[in-house]
Amino acid sequence: MHQSTDTSDTDTPTPDALRTLLAFGAVYLIWGSTYLVIKLVSQHGAFVMAGTRFLTAGTLLLAIAWMQGVVRRSDFSGRSWLHAAVVGACLMLLGNGGVAIATKSVDSGIVALMTAITPLWLVGLDTMMHRTHQRPSKVVWLGIALGIAGVAVLKFGDIGATGGVSTTGVVVMLVATLGWALGSVWSKRPGGAHSPLVATAMQMLAGGAVLIVASLPKEMLAGNEWTLLRENPPTGATWAQWAYLVVFGSLCGFTAYIWLLRHQPAARVATYAYVNPLVAIFLGWLLISEPIGLRTFVAAGLMLGGVAIIQLAKARKTLFTRAAIAAE
Repeated sequence: MHQSTDTSDTDTPTPDALRTLLAFGAVYLIWGSTYLVIKLVSQHGAFVMAGTRFLTAGTLLLAIAWMQGVVRRSDFSGRSWLHAAVVGACLMLLGNGGVAIATKSVDSGIVALMTAITPLWLVGLDTMMHRTHQRPSKVVWLGIALGIAGVAVLKFGDIGATGGVSTTGVVVMLVATLGWALGSVWSKRPGGAHSPLVATAMQMLAGGAVLIVASLPKEMLAGNEWTLLRENPPTGATWAQWAYLVVFGSLCGFTAYIWLLRHQPAARVATYAYVNPLVAIFLGWLLISEPIGLRTFVAAGLMLGGVAIIQLAKARKTLFTRAAIAAE
């Protein structure tokens, strides 16, 4: 009798297993869909729309954290806000703002694909900021080379397509992925709020404020922020898309991502980097007829293959390190 009860319990998904499945679904599908929505919303002012999005999402997330009782007065020290401002500027201004700018000249699927090169920047930053660490192995250098080759194919490889990807778009995405990598590395440094929810809310608020401030010089130079918002005001459909980014892209997506990092191996969570571009490319083709040529598949194979090699090399190094420690 006891044995049959155990079998039944095994066959029934546990709440944690269901929560894990839903969290991966959110990170895979929702984040993959945000590239197309960002492209549509950014037509009314990239920095203005992104800034208001993160200010709203940060306020809501802070309210959620307060209701959960994880907010402390000490979280709002000058040091914590400075930490949040640095991370927010890197992630929201350089990272998300760069994506918003790039989608104006590059298909949303290609933009999502180029975000897969972020781990290449992380390898370089890790080497520079932690000089005591070993230099990248030959396998890691191979992964980096494949990622660079993928970018080159997008820009110069006219394989079954009409032309190369916009140079401006490529450069902007290189800066955006570097910014995201810098923000990711800096977020692990001490000085932020004790709760991941509070820390993320503060980063969103700081990043949203930085985006709004950055929209002013961008407006003076190009006239494509507040002037664009006035001349091309958002429609009801646009505000629905903006709300989707606030609720699902920021709140659900980031919350799921934070939860997964706490309960799943980082290498497993990082698999979203393989799925997001595929989702974005498919939705761009399905909903707004963005073309998918042979060049896209070749570049995707090179970039994602390079990222896979780097992650496998890291996983292998971690496995051997743990085995050596266990043997001592």
